[in-house]
Amino acid sequence: MGEFEGPGMGRWAPREMVVAALSGDENAVERLVAAVWPACFRLAATVIGDRNLAQDAAQETCVILYRNVRSLRRVEAFDAWLYRIVMRESVRVRRRRHSEAAGAEGSGPSDDIASIDVWRALEALPPKLRDVTVLFYFDDLKSEEIAAILRIPHATVRTRLTRAREHLRELLGDYAGESSPKRREVRQGVF
Repeated sequence: MGEFEGPGMGRWAPREMVVAALSGDENAVERLVAAVWPACFRLAATVIGDRNLAQDAAQETCVILYRNVRSLRRVEAFDAWLYRIVMRESVRVRRRRHSEAAGAEGSGPSDDIASIDVWRALEALPPKLRDVTVLFYFDDLKSEEIAAILRIPHATVRTRLTRAREHLRELLGDYAGESSPKRREVRQGVF
């Protein structure tokens, strides 16, 4: 499967900024890192479920970007390349968190009850399902883009999205109606 190229270019930073960084201009690389930091942090926080750990993943992503951006051969490859780095670093930090402190409760990006329930249900998904869900719903990427970023077949992305929806439906139940037993568990922070 080849690199993603297409209409998504510019999700992270303006094309001109990426071109300047690829040319070797040290100041341009620093501006690029500063420009992508908020989006790297937001994506990492969504994938990991913990804002403090997300800072670690976003920082490591930016270090990798700073050191390696000049090695990219095509400007069009930048978006997919950076998504891969953020996802890889987020997964690495998430794994480390689970191995060091199983059961540590993460903090979601919002404080209202409905958002907390959704956040905890998302956190309860297996990592592979959570990753495609985050990229699809939170970053608004097309399934073809997700497939290129994660280096998996397009059909696998669609299957994982379907399974994630089923799990979320099961965990959240009919949100407007009575709580399902699993939803009560999610609300109580069992996950």
